Amino acid sequence: MEKKVKEANSAVPDIISETFSINPDRESLEKAFKSFELASVKLSAYYNSLEEKIVDLKENLNAVLESMPLGVIVTDELNRITFINKYLDALIPGGNLIKYLNSDINKFFENFFEKESIEDFIKPIFNPFEKTMRISNEKSIPIFAYVKILYGKDKKFSGRIFIFQNIEEIKKTKRLAEIGEMSAKVAHEIRNPLGSVELFASILYTELTDKKHREIISNIISAVKNMNTTITNLLEFSKNIKPDISKQNLYDICKNSILFASHIIKQKDIAIIENVDRNIFINADKNLITQCFLNIIINACQSVPDGCGTIKINCAVIKNDSNDTDYTRVTFEDNGKGFEKESIGKIFTPFFSTKKSGGTGLGLSIALNNAILHGGYITAENSPEGGAKIQVYLPD
Repeated sequence: MEKKVKEANSAVPDIISETFSINPDRESLEKAFKSFELASVKLSAYYNSLEEKIVDLKENLNAVLESMPLGVIVTDELNRITFINKYLDALIPGGNLIKYLNSDINKFFENFFEKESIEDFIKPIFNPFEKTMRISNEKSIPIFAYVKILYGKDKKFSGRIFIFQNIEEIKKTKRLAEIGEMSAKVAHEIRNPLGSVELFASILYTELTDKKHREIISNIISAVKNMNTTITNLLEFSKNIKPDISKQNLYDICKNSILFASHIIKQKDIAIIENVDRNIFINADKNLITQCFLNIIINACQSVPDGCGTIKINCAVIKNDSNDTDYTRVTFEDNGKGFEKESIGKIFTPFFSTKKSGGTGLGLSIALNNAILHGGYITAENSPEGGAKIQVYLPD
């Protein structure tokens, strides 16, 4: 019995020794560890790459939200504001919107939407819906509001995104379209009897011999022509214009524009100093560019003093090194008062006028629109010598 126990005990070290002395098993274990280590490195690199991509995606998303011309607010599942973009902050001057971060969005609604709460924004079924946003104590603006639910993992509700679009300009444009349509109807009704008045006044002018009476009739004819110009501007403004482009002589267009403004030129005894090359041709709609120049000339005529007014018209071909397009530049300079600093940025805005006697405020707006229809543009500034300087650039 003792002998068997001793034999068994003596065999244990041999088994252990044999187990840990098998080289193939140790090599397999080392290979397994190396493979695991390599897989761990690859997994770590892949994880780091994913983290970088997530950071990039977040930065790209923030860049998109910041560059949008729309106000954006993002909330979490508890209706706390987690993001406000710069456009919305700029839209509400002095609003200091950063203080609303991590606050309940209802605080934002209470301050900028009268008697509104989140319920009023999530109730509407269809997007967008119109609201009025108070951006200061003195001013409120119309907006379109869009609301979308955000979902996280397993389609679990994780918050909302609120988008605010300023539609003040859209409403103005719509209003202008309505005014234009109405103006066109009124203008058509006025134009026919106005033509009759001008015709009969012209006949009367030829038959009268008394100088004093002829002067009165001349003033009537001039007033009728001014009214006709106003009506033409209203009609031009209401049109959906498609230019009829063909090769035109620039000198002829300038001469026609001066001819059409002759009534006011004679009435105010204005000197026209024209220096336009007779050999310059442009691709243009003759009627539209004539109207463009005419409106600029009439605007200048109304600005210069009676009896000593001067309007200079020059032209030049401008070579453009940055692209293949060359421009013909027509410059109109007068010796009037020039543009006031606060109004020079608005002179091409429809219905904006600085004339004390009134006016539609459409002349320069139509001139600019006609230039744009040809791929051109207009600049306005005060001349160093005094007076206004308007330059029309038309592509060759």
